[in-house]
Amino acid sequence: MPSRHDVHTHDAHATDAHAHAHAHGARAHGEHAHGGHAHAHDEGLARMLELDALVHKGYLTDVTTWLQGLAADAGVQRVLDVGAGAGSGTIALAQRFPEANVVATDLSEGMLERVRSLADASGLAGRVSTELADIGADVARLGTFDLAWASASLHEVGDPDRAFRNLRDALRPGGLLAVVEMDSPPRMLPLDLADFEDRLYAAFAHASQGNAYHPDWTDPLYRSGFELEVRRTFMIDEPADGRGRAGEYATLYLSRIAQASTANLDDADRALLTTLLGDGPDGLRQRADLRLRGSRTAWIARRP
Repeated sequence: MPSRHDVHTHDAHATDAHAHAHAHGARAHGEHAHGGHAHAHDEGLARMLELDALVHKGYLTDVTTWLQGLAADAGVQRVLDVGAGAGSGTIALAQRFPEANVVATDLSEGMLERVRSLADASGLAGRVSTELADIGADVARLGTFDLAWASASLHEVGDPDRAFRNLRDALRPGGLLAVVEMDSPPRMLPLDLADFEDRLYAAFAHASQGNAYHPDWTDPLYRSGFELEVRRTFMIDEPADGRGRAGEYATLYLSRIAQASTANLDDADRALLTTLLGDGPDGLRQRADLRLRGSRTAWIARRP
C-alpha cells in the first residue's frame, strides 16, 4: 500500500519528460487553476478550488514545507502568487514564510475578494495584498520579489515564454520560482470504479481534442533564462474524508467535465455517471469509500 505521499525526486536536467494530462477544459484543479485567462467569476469554480485545498491539505502542506526548506537561505521578504484563485496557496505561503509579504494576483476580482476574505479570517491580512494582474503582460509595476509561486496556472497563458520572462524579471537575482502542475486529472472514485474513471477521463480527453495536456516546463524555463535546480513529483494516494468535503469536491469536479464526456460514453457508463452525480444513496456526496490518487510535479528554478 503506498504511503500518503510517495515522493520521487528527479535531477534538474532529467529528460524523462512526459505529457501532463489534466482536465484543462474544466478549469478545475490545482490551488489556482485559472491564472492565465480572464474569466467571469464562477461561484462553482471558487467552491471547487476551496474544496481542492481542503481535500488535498496534506499535499499542500508537503509542497510548501519543501519549498520553505529550499528557500531557507534566500531571505524571503516578498512573495508573488500567480493566479491565486481562492487563496489557499496564498495563505499557505504566508504561513510558511512568516517574515514575508505575499502579493496575490489573478484576473478575477471575485477570486481576489476571496483571497482577502481568507487572509482576514486567517489573521494574515496585514501581510497579504492582492493585485488584478496578468502575468502574461507587463508586471513590472508589481515590484521585485524573492520568491514567485505559480500552481496550476501557467498552462493557461497564451504565451508561456513571455510569462516566464516576466517572472524572471520580477525576481531579484538569486530569487526562486516554483511552478506546480498536475500530471493527470485527480482520481477520486472508489477503486472498484477505477475502470469507469479511466473511460470517463478518456472520453473527456477525446472531447477536448488534446487540450487536456500540460507541457513540460523544463525547456521554457531554460529558454527564459532560469537555472532549473530541481524537479520533484509528488504522488498522492490516500483515503478521502468520506462523506462531506470529498464527495462534494468529486461531484463538482466531475459535473464540470460530464457534459463534454457523455457523448463518448456508452449507455451504461452514462447511467452510472448520472447516479454518481445524483443525490441518491449511491451518489458521490453519500459515499464513504472515495480515494484520492494522482501526482503533481514541481519545478524549482532560480534567476541567475
